[in-house]
Amino acid sequence: MWKRTVMILLSYLILFGMWFVIEPVTVNACSCAELPSIEEQLERKTAIFTGKILSVTKPVQGKIWSSADPVKVLFEVKTVWKGELGSQTTVHTALSSKSCGYEGFEVNKEYVVFAYGDPDRLETGRCEGNKTLASAQEELKALGAGYEPSKIIPQEIPLEVSSINMEADNGYITIVFVSVIILTTFILLIIFLRVRRR
Repeated sequence: MWKRTVMILLSYLILFGMWFVIEPVTVNACSCAELPSIEEQLERKTAIFTGKILSVTKPVQGKIWSSADPVKVLFEVKTVWKGELGSQTTVHTALSSKSCGYEGFEVNKEYVVFAYGDPDRLETGRCEGNKTLASAQEELKALGAGYEPSKIIPQEIPLEVSSINMEADNGYITIVFVSVIILTTFILLIIFLRVRRR
């Protein structure tokens, strides 16, 4: 009888432990067609501009997350070729290139950005032609002279750069896992001692 109880408890313990160990499977689903010409970009995109990144706000990854989770990138806009942009604008992209997100954005670097979507929620991605300013000389030449952004700063208060705090998450998971192991061991010990007394 006690052997059966021990086996059931060990099975639950193994299943519970696997919940924290198994990594999510990633699927590579993004493929880009040939990049359109600058003329086509000017026609299709909602906004085209150069800007310096002030902050990158990533979602906090918990047990359930997606490569398509949104990342907010706040730019200090320098030059505009299309769109009515203020001196700061936010562009959204997916967390991972697997969901066609643009992973190359870094704080304090300047980029040429090609964004689509609603003017109040600009989006961009891996397949849109974004480049660092230093590597976009051909694009800048083809775009020609741009114009300055308006001096209005959006009312939205930019969030500070947030990173994925996996260390704190892992610490919590470790504490829970160790607690369950100790509790299970204690229960098994009590069962074992009771069976031996009989």
